[in-house]
Amino acid sequence: MKRPFLLTMIAGVAALSAAQGVPPPDLVAMAAKARVDGQLASWCRGQFRAGRRNAYAAAVTSAAGSGRYLVLDGDAAVVELSPFKGTPEVQCHTPAEARKIDVAIRESEAISGRIAPAFATTVVCAFVEDHNAVCWQYSPKTRMFVEVGGWQT
Repeated sequence: MKRPFLLTMIAGVAALSAAQGVPPPDLVAMAAKARVDGQLASWCRGQFRAGRRNAYAAAVTSAAGSGRYLVLDGDAAVVELSPFKGTPEVQCHTPAEARKIDVAIRESEAISGRIAPAFATTVVCAFVEDHNAVCWQYSPKTRMFVEVGGWQT
């Protein structure tokens, strides 16, 4: 039996996240410059704002066991997207990729939710709890990250 696209994509991203190892030097430098406390546990590169290509979404964990998802850019700007519980996993998708994931979610019998990219910027999706993912995009109009969907497994 063919494995559904979304489950294949999630499994692939989970394997990639587990294999990430050492964060890229530019991300480490951004986190240090912004004085981000905690360990970089998962990350992906994206273009969240027009003209700012050197940016990452990242999961940062603390010794106390808590965690938060952040967006960091080369100007040391940090935006907190959400706290999380469980295993950190952050994904970055183009709007076209996010629309494909949305189709797979709607076709799935085991996964429910929706992703509706509204802008030309990178879509960040992350598991805020073990079975609950949320997706955000930067809105040029409001100049903040807004929720554009998510899914539950």
